[in-house]
Amino acid sequence: MTQSLYDGKNVGLSYDRLDEARSRYFGGSTNCWGGHCRPLDSLDFKKREGVPNSGWPFGKEELDRYYERSHSLLKLGPFEYDESKWSQKMAKDDLFLFPLDRECLHNVISQINPQAKFGDIYRAQLGEAANIKVMLFSNATEIQTNDTATTVTGVRVRTLNGKSFTISARIVVLAAGGIENARLLLLSNQTQRMGLGNGRDLVGRYFMDHPRIRSDIVRINAQQRHRRLYDQTMVLSRAGYFSGDARISAHVAPTSECQRKLSIPNSKTYFVARYTSGMSKAYLGLRAISRQVKGRARFGYSFGDMARAIIRAVPAIVGNVPEAIIGVLDTHLNPRFVKRAFELWTIIEPIPNYDSRVTLSSARDRLGLNKVEVDWQVTERDKLHFISLRKLLTQEMTRQGVLQFVGEPVDPAEIWPKNIVGCWHHMGTTRMDSDPAKGVVDANCRVHGISNLFVAGSSVFPTAGSDMPTITIVALALRLAGELAANLGRAGSHGCGDVWRLGGRKR
Repeated sequence: MTQSLYDGKNVGLSYDRLDEARSRYFGGSTNCWGGHCRPLDSLDFKKREGVPNSGWPFGKEELDRYYERSHSLLKLGPFEYDESKWSQKMAKDDLFLFPLDRECLHNVISQINPQAKFGDIYRAQLGEAANIKVMLFSNATEIQTNDTATTVTGVRVRTLNGKSFTISARIVVLAAGGIENARLLLLSNQTQRMGLGNGRDLVGRYFMDHPRIRSDIVRINAQQRHRRLYDQTMVLSRAGYFSGDARISAHVAPTSECQRKLSIPNSKTYFVARYTSGMSKAYLGLRAISRQVKGRARFGYSFGDMARAIIRAVPAIVGNVPEAIIGVLDTHLNPRFVKRAFELWTIIEPIPNYDSRVTLSSARDRLGLNKVEVDWQVTERDKLHFISLRKLLTQEMTRQGVLQFVGEPVDPAEIWPKNIVGCWHHMGTTRMDSDPAKGVVDANCRVHGISNLFVAGSSVFPTAGSDMPTITIVALALRLAGELAANLGRAGSHGCGDVWRLGGRKR
């Protein structure tokens, strides 16, 4: 199976299987994302105290128009993230954001893509486009260059049934994801022993994911007024908040002023409904079955593995049917008489860490290529940031009457690093910097030292913010496409505008 080519080894912080955390089929990782979208904040692009190795080569204003254009491609609602404007709309539906004073914490709006899979959305359009050729089951295995590795000449391609060929190209854009972008550059080592773009040993370094941490148990004081916006069990179901074409979610974050004052990075805090152990066991059982069934369909999991997972899960489901039904009804009806407890979840912006990295292992995949090893590491500074943020959340949300914390505060040693999980946001491995000594690509996403090799995707992110990366990936892709089209036009190419058109229509 093609999906097995994503297999690799985790040697750092506990992480999901690498052949599950990505989707190697048409539509890519939009086949397994939750659809959350929000542009990065202005501060996310700046060099900041408390965030070593921070700073993009340009500010948010460089991407603003591309963020706006991204909305139509991502099937989002109006390009509007101002909380005061959304508050007015929500009030008509008797739904309200938390009453925060904005001195330290503020409400943040995200939008959710209702049609998540790009392969489904754009398959027909791509198939009809005269200027695009989509090749499935064709795996890029090597980027070929001239003798000095200053110009790319083509891409070597192989299939699992033994066919191989080379595609010659004037320009190559590597857009294989935050792990595979680095892997392909490292594998392309025929001319440069350490891999393309890797003369400074930066390819694969600064690997980031968003650490997601479960901490405290809380109650929302005005649950009926707020839950549909902040509780992910409702947000990700049809019980969440819709306004026309827009599907809306909210979370809590420190203000830019507070981030500067406390020297902490950005973050995102939301809630997940907490149910009885019976409800949780039934839910986890259903989730395990769903994961195996989908995994067999998508990734080729064996029938035996799926059968064993179902056998293990059935007793938990059957033994807790009443509790499971109550949980479903609670999520969709949000009854006024139930005072629900919630788990507090926080996603923190990670510190770019030189020692967190993707490398090649000696193990080989079915094409004979070196598999990857992922050494995901967080730093002591990440831990201190989380502790400071948790203290801020506890003090401010209690003081402002938003939450009640249930029981005694949990010892941070019981939370970090035990409760850290990733978000499958693979970033930073070909980071962007105008200085070749500090980055793999320049401000235009071109690999330093190579005239016609570009990288697209979250692997170029120098810093990651606290939100979902997809809309920024799309904005950067639109910006890069425009630059390539303009350069081809200046070179006298006919029809070069088609480089940034889809199906003949400007996007």
